Amino acid sequence: MKNLLFLGLGSIGQRHFRNLKKIDKRLNFFCIRKKNITPLLDNQNKVKNKKINLTKIGIKEITFKDIKKYRIDTAFVTNPTSLHVKNAIKLANLNLDLFIEKPLSHNLDGIKDLKKLIKKKKLKCEIGFQTRYDEILLKIKKIIASRKYGKILKCDIVHCHYLPFHHKYENYKISYASRKNLGGGVLLCFSHEVDYAQYLFGNPKKIIPIKISSEKNFNIDVETSAEFSMIYKNNLQVDFNLDFLKKKPVRICNIQFEKGNLKWDLLQSKLTIKTNFLRKFKNKKRKRNELFLKSIKYVKKNFSKNKNGKNTIENGIKNLHTILKIKKSLNLKKNIKLHY
Repeated sequence: MKNLLFLGLGSIGQRHFRNLKKIDKRLNFFCIRKKNITPLLDNQNKVKNKKINLTKIGIKEITFKDIKKYRIDTAFVTNPTSLHVKNAIKLANLNLDLFIEKPLSHNLDGIKDLKKLIKKKKLKCEIGFQTRYDEILLKIKKIIASRKYGKILKCDIVHCHYLPFHHKYENYKISYASRKNLGGGVLLCFSHEVDYAQYLFGNPKKIIPIKISSEKNFNIDVETSAEFSMIYKNNLQVDFNLDFLKKKPVRICNIQFEKGNLKWDLLQSKLTIKTNFLRKFKNKKRKRNELFLKSIKYVKKNFSKNKNGKNTIENGIKNLHTILKIKKSLNLKKNIKLHY
């Protein structure tokens, strides 16, 4: 990993760029952009400058024709979700390793072709699910495996964030999150929740729809809230509540065991376990960017060793397959069985 290309420089593209630049000063950065509408941002997504001066921050703008000329070896696909696969195929054909921001796509078009291409050319590929690098998630996985608190009886996963506050630097109505044609909607935007549940509990077996809706006052063409349950191994039911509506952000995972309750607050980076006595595992208060920085360090390290990270193309496909089935189940108001 030496010459890096960014396809798109929105908020997440800029974040990965800043982190990579911090990790290794020797890296060379390039970008391909169709639009220059996102301002220069800091780690809190606050505007530093209304326009990005690429030369000043150390990025050279190029075209697809220039990729071989500049010996690009790795591409970060950080443009809107609906463009991920089409562009990833184009880059894979040029023998570039790929970091594709989550979710992998908004439909299954081209997915099989991309997977075959990555395998055929022996390319490295990481999907941007940084939550899988969270030490608390790894701790919870170990707790479940140890059966220390008995079997799991139930789990609730909640992620709520007010859409107009998502990217305060832009009108939410033009954001990718608000537009169906760009791969928006709460299910795809909050795909981390489905992903880490799949990591903790395995592949879900069935989806039970509860409610899907779009807030009329937002005047957008995507769902703004979704409630559903999924059934996992041993008939474990996990209830999901995802929405763009609550002004006070909430992001928690509650697991009820036979001998205690576990609560993971992802926003506070805090794990609490209640049994006969209270146990708290609270990490040092971290800024939001720290998990992104940690995950990208692992990705760079693995790619440099010609290895994939934790979030393989297979994981990305599973996640997308599950979310599309959830959407279908909610729209049809029917239970759907899942097969992988």
